[in-house]
Amino acid sequence: MEPDQWYDIGGVLTGSATILTDGSIVMLYTGATKDMSQVQNIAYPADLSDPLLINWVKSSANPILVPPPGIGRHDFRDPSTAWLTPNGDWRFTIG
Repeated sequence: MEPDQWYDIGGVLTGSATILTDGSIVMLYTGATKDMSQVQNIAYPADLSDPLLINWVKSSANPILVPPPGIGRHDFRDPSTAWLTPNGDWRFTIG
């Protein structure tokens, strides 16, 4: 992905892919803002028929998470693959 939005203009960093319950795929990734703050974003494949999933579309809801109080702006990265809890909530960890 190209760093071309305010929430990732400083870099598109690590991420992970998750297959959703409907079989679609989503990418969670860390973006760096202009001041290098790290935020969490989502992107979807532009073409699910592409076996290499080369092109991605960034969500208009990005960023989906910003560093919470007490977490440094440079310490909010590396999202894990998400999992669905028994009560229907999605969870993932951030390093």
